[in-house]
Amino acid sequence: MKKNVEIVWNENGWTIIQDADAEKHIVEVSCFAEGGNVTEIRKRHNDGEEEKLKKAIDANHTLPMSIEDFKKALNNNEFNW
Repeated sequence: MKKNVEIVWNENGWTIIQDADAEKHIVEVSCFAEGGNVTEIRKRHNDGEEEKLKKAIDANHTLPMSIEDFKKALNNNEFNW
């Protein structure tokens, strides 16, 4: 995962988690939080394709999820972007 150098976590609004890199086939990943809970994830490809995740990130992680739980899972590389 190519994380931003420093992630500024927003309690409300969008946070960019990972910058895109077309040469390495890495997608941009951002999350939306409301009241301290991640409620939506968006993955964007450079070609304009976008995937919106509002109910679950994968089989093990459902939304909404607290920002703290999201950070722990992210730091433990539990997400396969």
